[in-house]
Amino acid sequence: MKSTQCEKVLAYMRQFGSITQLEALSDLGCMRLASRISDLRQQGYAIGRRIRTGKNRYGDSVSFAEYYLIEED
Repeated sequence: MKSTQCEKVLAYMRQFGSITQLEALSDLGCMRLASRISDLRQQGYAIGRRIRTGKNRYGDSVSFAEYYLIEED
């Protein structure tokens, strides 16, 4: 059985605790993480978002979203 992107994103958050766009792209091949998070929220999952900061390859400061499950049933 083939997993949907939503199922993959949900499994990733359960396994690793959170997910960023870079992780979604490199690990899952998911180019539209925010859309999948929206889909999961519409399915009833409580998903939080925090803004993280880091450096890009040029040493510039960048901000990005990190999504995580708030609660599990």
